Amino acid sequence: MASEAVKVIVRCRPMNEREKALSCQAVISMDSPRGQCFIQNPGATDEPPKQFTFHGAYYESHNTEQIYNEIAYPLVEGVTEGYNGTIFAYGQTGSGKSFTMQGIVDPPTQKGIIPRAFEHVFESVQCAENTKFLVRVSYLEIYNEDIRDLLGANTKQKLKLKEHPEKGVYVKGLSLHTVHSVAQCERIMETGWRNRAVGYTLMNKDSSRSHSIFTINMEIYAVGRCQIPGSGLWETEHRTSLCNLVDNPRIKTGA
Repeated sequence: MASEAVKVIVRCRPMNEREKALSCQAVISMDSPRGQCFIQNPGATDEPPKQFTFHGAYYESHNTEQIYNEIAYPLVEGVTEGYNGTIFAYGQTGSGKSFTMQGIVDPPTQKGIIPRAFEHVFESVQCAENTKFLVRVSYLEIYNEDIRDLLGANTKQKLKLKEHPEKGVYVKGLSLHTVHSVAQCERIMETGWRNRAVGYTLMNKDSSRSHSIFTINMEIYAVGRCQIPGSGLWETEHRTSLCNLVDNPRIKTGA
C-alpha cells in the first residue's frame, strides 16, 4: 500500500549569514507540486540542470507545519493505531535537520516535527473512546559509535546493542520514562538535548556531531465489543507501537 511505503522528501533552507557574506550563489530550484529539485552547475549555465524527483520537495517559502501535515501526520497517526514508524532527518552539516526536527517557537508555523508529534499523540489519547494508552519515551545518542542514554542516571555510561528472538534489536539498559502530557515530553526532550555531545563546525558552531533518536513507545489497550464466555469480562485488544524521531549526524565537508 502507498500509505506504508518509505517516503523521501527534500527541504532547501535559505542562505545563512556566512554564505551571504561570501556572496554565494543559489544553484537550486524546485517544482514543489511535482516533487522535483533542479541543481544548476554555475560553471556551465549552458548545460541543463540535474533533476531529482522525491515524494515531496520543499523550498525556502515552505514551513515545517506544511511538511508535517503532508508527510509526517499520516505516519504518526499510524503509530497511534498500533503501527511502527520512523522519521529520519539526514543531510549535510548546517542543512537544517535539527531546525526541522526541533523547530522554533516563533513563528508557530516553524514548530518542529518532534513537538508536533507530541501534540498529535496526546490529542489522539484524549479523543480515543474505550481505549487506554501507556505512553513512554526514551532518548539515546550515538556519538563516535558509542551509545549513551541521554535520560539515564549516568549519561556517560556506554550501552550495548542487543538482539532478542522475540522483541528484536534493542539497547540494553536504556531507560523508559512514562509521560502524560505534551509538557512532560518537552521537558524530557530538553533535558536530553542538553546532554548531547556538542562540537564546533565552520557551518554551525552549535552543531551537534551526534546521532540522536527520540522514541515514543505506545501501548494501546482497546476494550472489545464481545464478552469472554462465563467470565463477565470484556475482550481487550493489546497493541504496541514505536515512533522513532531521528536527528542524523552532520556530514563532514571541506567547507
